[in-house]
Amino acid sequence: MKIIKKLNLLYIFITAICFAQEHKFLNYPKFDEADLKKTQSAIEKDAPAEILYNSMSYSVAPSGWYLVTKKFFSKVKIYNKKNAEGWLNIQIPITDDESLAEFQLTVYNLQNGKVEKTLINKRDQLKENLVKGLKVFKLAIPNILDGSVIEYSYKLESNNLFNLAYDLQYDIPIVYQEYNFEHPVSMSYSFNSTGNIIKPKYNFSTTEQQTGGSFQVYNFGYENMMSIPKELFVKDNYRYIARIRPELTKYTTKYFSYNIAESWNKVSENLNNSDLFGGYLKSNGIRDALPENIKNIYNPLEKANKIFDFVKNNYKWNKKDGIFASQNLRQVIKLKSGNSADINLLLIALLRDVGLDANPLLISTVDNGILNIFSANLSNLNHVLVSLKINDQMYFYDATSFASKVNILPLKDWNDFGILIEDGKGTDLSFSNTNISKKNLIIKANLNLEKSEITGTFTQKESGLYAIESYDEFDTNKDKYNESFKTKFNTNIKDVETKLLEDGDFESKLNFSSANLMDVVGSKIILNPLLFLNVGNENFDQKEERKNQIDFISAFSREKRVEIDIPNGYKVADLPKPKKISTDGKEILFSYNIEIINDKLIVTSKVNVASQNYPKEYYELFKQIWKIISDSENQVISLIKN
Repeated sequence: MKIIKKLNLLYIFITAICFAQEHKFLNYPKFDEADLKKTQSAIEKDAPAEILYNSMSYSVAPSGWYLVTKKFFSKVKIYNKKNAEGWLNIQIPITDDESLAEFQLTVYNLQNGKVEKTLINKRDQLKENLVKGLKVFKLAIPNILDGSVIEYSYKLESNNLFNLAYDLQYDIPIVYQEYNFEHPVSMSYSFNSTGNIIKPKYNFSTTEQQTGGSFQVYNFGYENMMSIPKELFVKDNYRYIARIRPELTKYTTKYFSYNIAESWNKVSENLNNSDLFGGYLKSNGIRDALPENIKNIYNPLEKANKIFDFVKNNYKWNKKDGIFASQNLRQVIKLKSGNSADINLLLIALLRDVGLDANPLLISTVDNGILNIFSANLSNLNHVLVSLKINDQMYFYDATSFASKVNILPLKDWNDFGILIEDGKGTDLSFSNTNISKKNLIIKANLNLEKSEITGTFTQKESGLYAIESYDEFDTNKDKYNESFKTKFNTNIKDVETKLLEDGDFESKLNFSSANLMDVVGSKIILNPLLFLNVGNENFDQKEERKNQIDFISAFSREKRVEIDIPNGYKVADLPKPKKISTDGKEILFSYNIEIINDKLIVTSKVNVASQNYPKEYYELFKQIWKIISDSENQVISLIKN
């Protein structure tokens, strides 16, 4: 019986190997006219586009140091051009240590029964942009129609042995994709998958003899993959996606050897021995950098906050993340700009210089994916925060965000886990946003019966995470931000004034006029007393089963208040009844009230959410409550003559 079982297992093993070997990797498909005739995805029938074939390959080869060649080939089918906006451009992100060696794009269309082909293979047709500090080669794809098939490929070369990750999921379905990786056997890599766990249908690894020696080869193939669930109230939909992330664990050459740190303590030791981290913090370049009036502040937290403001006001983040400084401390002080490590390590050095207990907190930003704290690898980290300890109380700073304050950090920083580098040790810790973000929306309005329009002023005041996000949007493009009020509220605006207040709140004021906010029927005036503030609420209308927790990133309080002068000779026919909701533990509070005070119609709508996140099972509760909020805020009233 045991012999039979062993034979069966041997048969299964041999069959699996043969099956994997029968599947051909790196076998780019030739053009097939049948792809042009496809009218919908077989995976998701309503998908605006789908990936027919994706192939990513990394090859590490000895070449002086090591040359890493990255080759990518993709074939994409467009079904609905209007809804596939994100797939109408080619974007090739390039890190500082990469160079673009090859590029080719082909667009196929079927016109009057004939195949039309557009070919682009010149690099100078790509436009270079800077997106979040990363260089991106971009091209608007020409001649895109419903039904088009796009093929494109590129090759990058670098000496970076660590940046070999690949995202397995996109916002459209995938018919087939593969990941291929080969490296000399003198090196060792382990695969640290993050996000959703997706097993490949085809999985093959072997050792091959190639020019230059023996190579370890890995091939993974995947079929019929669904698109990323598009859910609201998540930190970032891409935060949860499946990724392949090879991590270099060991390599040995004639002159040098490298072993991955086995613990965060070893990571801390390596960082402290690095000139661009520990050496940076130990530099004497900060002498006389701080004004004396800041040094002489007695209260330690007040002193720390003043130093934080000093760095924000005098040094500018270049939008590049990093855990290592890109220059020495003297250069940063001279140039007054740098990456996130340059800026926040400078803040740590200044805090330490006045005797404060400040240390680096290393994180993976939200868009970089969830940090696996069980894998002590620097490649999973991309940003430095500042941790300050006063009387055993911890405070956090991020000087790359101008609108941030102590413990009030930008959205990208709130990614659950970090590694604290303190006293020569590395310690994983969890941290979450316990602050309350506030938004107050105020309208003061008049009814112009002669012109049948409503005019008035609007003020929006935000604090906490709301203020940081709005300021960053404003700082990126002031005109676009100011114009966004017109689009959001569908009303005429002018005289927009927007500014960051001294207390860190962000305020916008404007004048408005609209003929669409009231109806005059004979002697009766009909309107929604919230005017245009009945829009802009959170949208809980997901029909599919909720996949992720509900994440607001911050507890919040929002109040809408509208004051309308009642025209002479008019009165309100009927006032809507007040509405109040309070859940167990007062996790969610809502109130709606309308009253008349001194010939003014005053309506207020308030909602408070006590926590930054909730289990996905709470989604139906939020859906029910927000339905009540919507119904309350969409009530209308009538003004009639006395």
